[in-house]
Amino acid sequence: MVAVTRITFCMILCAISVSECGANNIKINDAPEEVKLAKIQEEMEEFSLKTTVHHFARHGLCAHIQGKLKFFKALQKHFTGISDHMRVNFIMDICSHKDEMLDQWVKEIFDIDGDGYISHFEKGLYDHID
Repeated sequence: MVAVTRITFCMILCAISVSECGANNIKINDAPEEVKLAKIQEEMEEFSLKTTVHHFARHGLCAHIQGKLKFFKALQKHFTGISDHMRVNFIMDICSHKDEMLDQWVKEIFDIDGDGYISHFEKGLYDHID
């Protein structure tokens, strides 16, 4: 929902700037490199494919059972020698609190590149572990 709102806002902003440029007889190609539409569009597409760690932790993992199962599979590498029952209790506890501790665990386990966002690739890392 937020991504759609941001994209809509950016599209309106681009439309206004294009109309202003046309009204003042300024060509878009005369704009500096960092303002060109292709670069803005590329940044918008890149942003829309990533989810923040905070959002992924709450809505991608803790909101439903499939996410909790993904979290459980991901913890197998981090919790060695600990029973499945304790892992389940840990996940249920950390998901019920939904605080910074949840964000830190999700960032450590899922955010491979450390940029604070979970990409499509990072979301699917633990899908095929049995």
